Amino acid sequence: MYIIIMLLDKNIVKLSNFNGRSFQPSIDNGLSNHHLKDFWDGSYFDEEFFITSDNTKLVPTHPKSILNRINDPDMGPVWSMNPYHSCENGCVYCYARIAHKYLGDYAGHNFDKSILYKSNAVELLEHKLKSNSWKGEKIIISGNTDCYQPAEHKLKITRRLLEVCLKYNQPVVIVTKNALVCRDIDILKKMAVKGLVEVCMSITTLDEDLRRALEPRTSSSKNKLKVIRTLSEHGILVSVLLAPIIPGLNSDEIFKICEAVSNAGASFLNHTLLRLNGTTALLFENWIHKTFPFKASRILHQIAEAQGGSLNKDDSSNRRNKSSALGQTIHQQVRLAKNKYQLNKPRRNVTPLKLGIKQTPQLNLF
Repeated sequence: MYIIIMLLDKNIVKLSNFNGRSFQPSIDNGLSNHHLKDFWDGSYFDEEFFITSDNTKLVPTHPKSILNRINDPDMGPVWSMNPYHSCENGCVYCYARIAHKYLGDYAGHNFDKSILYKSNAVELLEHKLKSNSWKGEKIIISGNTDCYQPAEHKLKITRRLLEVCLKYNQPVVIVTKNALVCRDIDILKKMAVKGLVEVCMSITTLDEDLRRALEPRTSSSKNKLKVIRTLSEHGILVSVLLAPIIPGLNSDEIFKICEAVSNAGASFLNHTLLRLNGTTALLFENWIHKTFPFKASRILHQIAEAQGGSLNKDDSSNRRNKSSALGQTIHQQVRLAKNKYQLNKPRRNVTPLKLGIKQTPQLNLF
């Protein structure tokens, strides 16, 4: 009987069948009086379901500002810029999902199927960079959602933002999980000459089946390594964000990932532990039980241990948690791997003032 159960489980949890969506239930929006209920008839791998449910809706928004000042626990006070409110990557663990409830939407399916983009992002950025109050501080592009998610292929908002940054000599760090960043290599090369850009490739795993289940609409692990190699060969500074490290799921890949990205040409590596905030914890728990039913409980217990005993953790200060024994072990592994594979190369901290370049573009005299 035990052998039969294992065979059935292997068929149910065939990770290669996860095509393009995170398949998460819609958790009720606590700020809304309306409740959404999904109906599932058990056709988990129905190809017709994939075809009819694969439509992504692009919704324009018109914010009043494009830059957000945040106090990042890893980098201190920084400016963050996100061209998109939601993200088509479909990462099951994404901490940005809960922001959807403030827009009257749901953190499950809707987050990666209804893409809200900032249609006036380019105008807002240029207006900010031209202002006398702007000091040219570094901007993190994609501190929340991926600026090179699939929707960017059509909308090209990120490319136009980079053109503005180049025009005003604005330093940026781009964080992405997608190879689409190579589309803009012409702009990135010009920025790299002045030391204005760093591309941070976010890598969670080298296991392609696991990658497809965790973050279905991101670039393959193989292509992420190609991006690192391609950008490095063109003189563009590339770092890696090993995130999130999920105890019991991808925590055994630390040395393997560090070796691969170092060989590909990465200069620096950073890491964070998984943080499940708000309803994201419910979504992740549902996903892990469906995807890895025989080790779900062990993984969830290890995540809770790393987060101080609670599965749900809204405080972002523990993303490199060293207080728990498990957190210390993971941190030490990353430190050893970084030293072994020389992923501690110093970064160049550049601002327009250090370059001796005036923040505003040169005027045409004629």
